[in-house]
Amino acid sequence: MSKNTLATEILSWIKSIGIAFALALLINLFIFEMTGVDGESMHPTLEHGDRLFAVKINQVFKQVPKYDSIVIVDANVRRERTLLDEIKDSAIVSTILRRQNRDILIKRVIGVPGDVIEFRDNRVYRNGELLEEEYILEEMIMVDRTITVPEDHVFVMGDNRNNSRDSRSIGPIPLKNVRGKVVIRLFPFNKISLL
Repeated sequence: MSKNTLATEILSWIKSIGIAFALALLINLFIFEMTGVDGESMHPTLEHGDRLFAVKINQVFKQVPKYDSIVIVDANVRRERTLLDEIKDSAIVSTILRRQNRDILIKRVIGVPGDVIEFRDNRVYRNGELLEEEYILEEMIMVDRTITVPEDHVFVMGDNRNNSRDSRSIGPIPLKNVRGKVVIRLFPFNKISLL
């Protein structure tokens, strides 16, 4: 094999690998993402170490998630997310860089734009109606207060209400900060399920 043939072959492989990486990154940025649960804030629904599959296409178009959807959000609500943030926080790039954004959280949607969320007697009311929440770990300990969800925002909470960083402390989440909707738990294998 001549040097020119070898160089051509190597360049062909590099080009193929580059195209494959770019396609994988685009799919990861705009269509779906694998992610893991870090912590106990969604216990008992999700456990630390669970691996999840999330769909991102609805969030690309900034559609409002439905009540009780489990979503991936960026809790840094003080600034607007950019495409660079999406790239850095994608599973592929963050794995390569060994970088984890501590503001990326997995939570449940409790309120959508215009909803009035009220905390009264350690219970949650949405638009005056008590929420029946079979999925929570235990009764929530919470000071009474009322919040109206602004336009283009959602109100999210963890199922482990007494051990969750969520909209009660960080405020409603802009739709731009909703990164995806969790649809399947893939690991552990004995708990594979739709969410």
